[in-house]
Amino acid sequence: MRRRHRITTGLAAALLLFTPGPAAADSSARVDQDQVRHQALGQVDDEYLRAAEPAARAVAGEFGIPASVTAGQSILESAWGSSRLAVNDRNYFGFKCTASGPGPMAVGCHDYPTTECGLDPAHPDACTQVQALFRVYDSMTASFRDYGRLMTTSDYYAAALPLAHDPDAFATEVAKHYATDPDYAAKVIRVMRDHDLYRLDRPLP
Repeated sequence: MRRRHRITTGLAAALLLFTPGPAAADSSARVDQDQVRHQALGQVDDEYLRAAEPAARAVAGEFGIPASVTAGQSILESAWGSSRLAVNDRNYFGFKCTASGPGPMAVGCHDYPTTECGLDPAHPDACTQVQALFRVYDSMTASFRDYGRLMTTSDYYAAALPLAHDPDAFATEVAKHYATDPDYAAKVIRVMRDHDLYRLDRPLP
């Protein structure tokens, strides 16, 4: 049976997900993106940034979206590459599998317990632990390219594309559908400002 979930990590905007079978990971492997994002705001990892910069610039060149936002969201969603999804599955944006599978750029799906909110229309603020399938990638490049593909093919983010010249406005528009956290855009912009990610939008010397 398929269920419609309100996504709190990565792919917002209610995608159809697989309904998983028995848990493939115990509670210690639980995915909690709110915790990951909180952790990201208190960290700095220059090594991660050196790896993410060329990937974000490549996404900007291929898909025409701000490298600063790509890098900023990857930092926030993966806690500078230290999250369980990033370490195990090279998933730097918290993307889940859809009903049709992992998509054209991922290589599989990994089953994790996670917390979902808004599943019950009668209690939209209620959260519960469920099993969910997250995308697995074979490289950072593939994960970042999947982000670029989603931003430029999903109707949810169509309104952001004309704002690609303004990273803060782009991030603010994307946040409306990317996460349920009302402060999500402010967090992405904080990461971009604190670490001067706007320099990624300028040509290399």
